Amino acid sequence: MSEHDKQRLDELELKTAYLLARQDEQDAKMNQIMARLAYIEARQYRILREIGIEPDKLDTLQTAQADAKAINLSVLPDQRLN
Repeated sequence: MSEHDKQRLDELELKTAYLLARQDEQDAKMNQIMARLAYIEARQYRILREIGIEPDKLDTLQTAQADAKAINLSVLPDQRLN
């Protein structure tokens, strides 16, 4: 193996190590994002239950729109007082 080949092999090993380290960083970031998402989903579920919306029934756009309309109608009288 020539000196050039050895040098090229060393460069490739360095690049491989760098890419593996970056992949580990990206995996860690992805795990953080997934943990945050799980927390947000759990909190959203709890909040929906507290305001009287059944989270399992939000499967359709129509249900979500009807709930949003009901919430908006309940808020309107308070706003008109101001």
